[in-house]
Amino acid sequence: MPALPKPRILVADDNPLSLRFFAEALDVLGYAIGEAADGALALDHANASAYDVLLLDAHMPNLGGAEVLARIRAQAGPSQHAIALATTADNDRATHAALRASGFADVLTKPLSIDALGTVLTRHAPNSAHATQARHDEALDDRQALAAAGGDAAIVAALRGLLVRELEAVPGEFASLGESEDANALRERLHRLDASAGFCGVPALLHAASALRAALGAPAWPHSAILEFIAACERVRVLLAR
Repeated sequence: MPALPKPRILVADDNPLSLRFFAEALDVLGYAIGEAADGALALDHANASAYDVLLLDAHMPNLGGAEVLARIRAQAGPSQHAIALATTADNDRATHAALRASGFADVLTKPLSIDALGTVLTRHAPNSAHATQARHDEALDDRQALAAAGGDAAIVAALRGLLVRELEAVPGEFASLGESEDANALRERLHRLDASAGFCGVPALLHAASALRAALGAPAWPHSAILEFIAACERVRVLLAR
């Protein structure tokens, strides 16, 4: 069966930190992304290109999420019928009720985790279940994990649970290794992760470690390769935690 296209998500937020979080989180979760730094730009993007989901900040200068959505719905643009989700730092019930009444299918309270965002999108975004399975198939090898565990699925689940906790510590560990620029320590840490990935059937992690190891051979310290490796670890962690 041919792969279904990734759901396309337009995220709009006037806070640069929030916009960066959502963009990086959506990338980790495997979605195609469009970004807008305010409501007017969100309206322009939605009228210029087709999106499956609109992730709109409720409170943006001049044009808030509800007004952006109302204009998109009123115009016969390519995103007119996209699913709309509101984001807000306001946890007030009345605010959430008003946003739902204005046409949002759900309201996400900031800050939120990548896992929480993924859960909401799985519930609302078209093709999300297929996209999640495709990412699973690309990143994980269940047969390898079962073979390593003697065919015992419970052992696989336990080992992968331990790997999730190990991956949670990766950003801090590798940031410290990056600051010290200790290539031998970095190689040793990658070696231990290789062992974990092998037992748990995670070829994506083995590939990411191999790419970082190769980058260590360059004359300059591989800052960008370390960031890419951390992102790859986060993608694997999200899949394993589901």
